[in-house]
Amino acid sequence: MTTHTASSTIPTIPTIPTNRSLRSTSAFTLTEMLVVIGIIALLIAILLPALSKVQERARKTETESLMQEFAKACELFQQQNGFYPGIVPENILAADPKISGTENAILQLCGGGIPQDDPLYNDTLYNAANGWTEITFNGGAAGIFRIKVNPARVGYGPRIRGVETPPYFSPKSGSLAPSAGQSLVSANADPFASDTYRIPDLLDSWGNPIVYMRRIRDVGPLVGLASNSQFAMSPITPYTASVELGDSGQDQTNSLFNAAIATLRDATLAQIIRSSAFGKNHEPLYGNAKGSIALFSAGKDGVFFSKYDGPGSVTTAKIDIVTAASNPTGPDVVNEYDDVRVFTGS
Repeated sequence: MTTHTASSTIPTIPTIPTNRSLRSTSAFTLTEMLVVIGIIALLIAILLPALSKVQERARKTETESLMQEFAKACELFQQQNGFYPGIVPENILAADPKISGTENAILQLCGGGIPQDDPLYNDTLYNAANGWTEITFNGGAAGIFRIKVNPARVGYGPRIRGVETPPYFSPKSGSLAPSAGQSLVSANADPFASDTYRIPDLLDSWGNPIVYMRRIRDVGPLVGLASNSQFAMSPITPYTASVELGDSGQDQTNSLFNAAIATLRDATLAQIIRSSAFGKNHEPLYGNAKGSIALFSAGKDGVFFSKYDGPGSVTTAKIDIVTAASNPTGPDVVNEYDDVRVFTGS
């Protein structure tokens, strides 16, 4: 009988790597880690400035959209009432700017104010016990004008010629709020006194107040005295005279409205609001405004037409955008600033 013996060949069992060998084959070397970190740092350095620019463009677009919305509300108000909003007559406010031009418009678009000629002006509903404060404006030759304000009532709708109406302007949350650092420049108050009335302002995407200017009359120099000019600068001074304005706390000393030679300041504002299609480049006071109302935001730098912005720089300030010797391009120079401007009305 044949005897079978077991094969002498023993199958090879695969070797299972130990944890130590796995770690040694999969770990990054210090050099590789440093290379990866360097690449990430380089990408961050490249992408951050681009992201910042995108964010600033988004803020500017959002601000311009808000200003356009406000301008449309002003147009609707004008169509229904025959004048652009402002609870205090513009010539009186120009003589005694105890509130800003923007606040003046908000009180009539959104409510929170009642003028002296309202039939219910002396009603107990509008007394101090109910949160209403009276403000008296001394318009000089234009006379005395009084209003009562209650900031808590802004947004409930105005009273127009004694009739309650819905608000003309209802922006998203955060666009209407009292601006920090506002200055009260008035014939009857100390310069740079704090804003005691706490009337909401229209705020841009940087948290700074937006200027609103309303035409006083259709003839006369473009900017100057309220008694004979189309626009007056004084209703914007609660903002432009501030030394710590808005969320950014910017000192407006560097604004052209303060830095320009005193005799050129009216012409500087005229250069900013005029149309480049009419009039001589360097005689802005005799040009035509782009609209019956003008709105502008100080933009990214928080300073209204800063002397370091536009044709100026951090090393070379530019305080003259009026004369031919300093500004050969005329009114188009304002397009070089980061300020946002919107006009409406003929």
